[in-house]
Parts: sequence; structure tokens; C-alpha cells
Amino acid sequence: MSKSKEEQLWDACNSGDIDVVRHLANDPAVNVNWADPGGHRTALFIACLHGRGSIVDVLLKSPEIDVNKTQTEKVSPFFIACAHGHQEMVLRLQKDLRIDVNQPNDGNCTPLWHASLTGLLPIVECLLASGRNVNTQARSMAGTAAWNDKTPVEMARRPGIRGMSDPDETEEEFATKKHSGPLIATLLDSFERNPQQVRAQLRKKLDFPRKQFLFSFLMLILDALS
Repeated sequence: MSKSKEEQLWDACNSGDIDVVRHLANDPAVNVNWADPGGHRTALFIACLHGRGSIVDVLLKSPEIDVNKTQTEKVSPFFIACAHGHQEMVLRLQKDLRIDVNQPNDGNCTPLWHASLTGLLPIVECLLASGRNVNTQARSMAGTAAWNDKTPVEMARRPGIRGMSDPDETEEEFATKKHSGPLIATLLDSFERNPQQVRAQLRKKLDFPRKQFLFSFLMLILDALS
């Protein structure tokens, strides 16, 4: 049984075949928001999962793309890019105003919350440096005593035990989380006190190009008006 064009697009995003993606994403007869029945993951989600920046650029140009469509556990493409530590992808996605950078999963955990929990300092830095209105006070509803009703900074301060955030967590990953947690907590505390100063410091550290500075400034204005 031959695959539909939607399935072919999904497979191309999964394998990294950008030529097929360009062909199918520009076909008006193709539903670019089609999701696989098993996990309800769209082509954009799969591309973000694997950190395929060039493919994401192609998909974002589609006028019909739903950039915030989630999978079974309400995880968005932006969330999965953050969760997998794809720093360049996160920087790229933040430029798209259609993307909700605070969209939570089914446990009300935002991308910033998850990055703080798992010790992904570079992702936390990207989120705070972006100029987008990132919610640093969002509280989880994860349903466990260790996670429930906690803010990102509270999760950063408590590394817990190995495997708490991921049953497949390695010793190295847990060590990184224990090391990065206090750094993230300090960064979030500083951001709460003086967001403009911390944002400027992070942009310098991340070597944001001039266009990124202008974009971030525009984001601050738009967020203030919204």
C-alpha cells in the first residue's frame, strides 16, 4: 500500500530529506499539519525533535502550518526543541511570532520549566535572552509531590534523584543537571530583579547578531502592547 503525501512528508522530515520536504510542503494539496496516528506528532514536531533547522525553515513558510500543534502529551514543537537542547533551533523558532514560547504540556510544564528541571542552562539562556515574554512564574501541575505547583527556579534548586525527570537519565546527564541547577536558579533570580540587564548580558554571551538585537527589541514592544 503506497503512502500518502502527508506520510511521505513526515518520513522526509524524520530522515532529513530536505528536497522531498521542499516539494511536498509547497504542494497546496498536502496537509502539512498531518500527524502520525501513534503519537500525533506533526512533520514540524519531528523536524524540531531532530534539530533539522533547514527543514523547519521550509515548513514555517507554509501558510497553513500550525506551529503550536501538540502531540499526545500536549508537547509542542517548540517544547521538544527546548527539551532536547537544540539551542540553534530554539533561537530560530523564537523569531516566529506565531510560536507560543510558554505553551505548556499536559502537566502545565512550560519549556522554561522543563529546561530548568533538567539543567539545560543554554536553553534557559536562550529563552531569557530572546526578548519574548517568557513566563518565569508558571507553576506545574505534574501530579507528584516533587514536581507539583513548583516554579522553574524552584525546580532548578532541587536536582532530586537520578531518573526523576527521565527514567533513562544517565549518570553524566544527572551530573550536568546537578551542576547546572544552581546556575540556572541564580540566573532566574537575577532575571527577576533586573531583566533588562540580564538579557543584555546573555545576548553578549550568546553573540546575538545585530538583527537579533533588533528583533528582540521589537518583541519587547509587541509584548508590552499585547
